[in-house]
Amino acid sequence: MRLAVILACAIGIAATAAGAEPVEARARAHVPAPPERVFAVLADFESWDRVFRSVDTVRVERLGGRRARIGQVARRAGRRIEYTLLATVHRKTRRLELRLDPDRSHDLAVLQTTWQVIPGPDGGSLVSLRVVTASGFPVPSFLEQRIAEATTHASLNELVQALGAVVVTDSHDDAH
Repeated sequence: MRLAVILACAIGIAATAAGAEPVEARARAHVPAPPERVFAVLADFESWDRVFRSVDTVRVERLGGRRARIGQVARRAGRRIEYTLLATVHRKTRRLELRLDPDRSHDLAVLQTTWQVIPGPDGGSLVSLRVVTASGFPVPSFLEQRIAEATTHASLNELVQALGAVVVTDSHDDAH
């Protein structure tokens, strides 16, 4: 809620400014679940509205074994946003890449997301999330960054909670 108030104030202050440039946010967590289970939850796009609390509705069109089109309505920073993602699933490396579908209209200017799941030393998983985003709203870049970081952490925490775990470790992930 606090972010929504800050966003509303910033939009009012910067109403004449151009949209913010894309920002990057990263988060990383350790979960006790094995990598195959974690990746299976991520790749089950039809269940995202049950995994990620910010997702109100999701429509999935499978485009073959590795690709899908995912239409979503979500709530972030007090706003309802609608967008369509193209997903590429790399099952062997447990990497999921998402980007805005260039053939669809969106309420965001930029969104590129990468989820990576690697085996942890204890049989669990290390999960990293990298998000590059720009809202397209006339907000200062520091606010765009803060919202990106908050929503990135929220998405990772929601995945961790869906897996029945509670351990979130680091907000910076230098490894790709």
